[in-house]
Amino acid sequence: MFDKIDRYLEVFSTLIMMVTMGTATLVAFINVVLRYLFNASLTWAGELTSYLFIWSALFGAAYGFKIGMHLGVTIVIQKLPPKVAKWVLSCSLTIILGYLICLIVWGYDFVMFNHMMGMVSVDLQVSYWIIYLCVPIAMSIAAYQVLLKLIKTVRVPADEFSYDMVMKEHS
Repeated sequence: MFDKIDRYLEVFSTLIMMVTMGTATLVAFINVVLRYLFNASLTWAGELTSYLFIWSALFGAAYGFKIGMHLGVTIVIQKLPPKVAKWVLSCSLTIILGYLICLIVWGYDFVMFNHMMGMVSVDLQVSYWIIYLCVPIAMSIAAYQVLLKLIKTVRVPADEFSYDMVMKEHS
């Protein structure tokens, strides 16, 4: 079951990353061409590009948790005895998971607040709650990935623990 969910979330995250980054790049390029060659500009291009880059970055961060690409002091953990390394990594993943859960709650509250206020962006005229949906969604995906790594870490017998084995992308 986790494999299907994991695969779906991977496809979803990478699709969102590719579409938002590609669209942002295309809109920015078109706006630069319009500005410098035709002395015209799309008034909404800057705002759209910013929001698309934010979506791309957050979904990219969520995907980064899956493949274990976020910065960490891996050399320290790899030098520790397996039992200590397992404990340190478990604590680290628990703290990260707690932080991500806080971001999910904050993001959800922020989306609901913006929905209640009915505010819209200046140039795009899109409701802010739609723009900010990327925070709780992307952080939920990230939290799920961290939870999988935490479960994997806890399940490995302490004497067999290896940082690389746990942190590599699970299949």
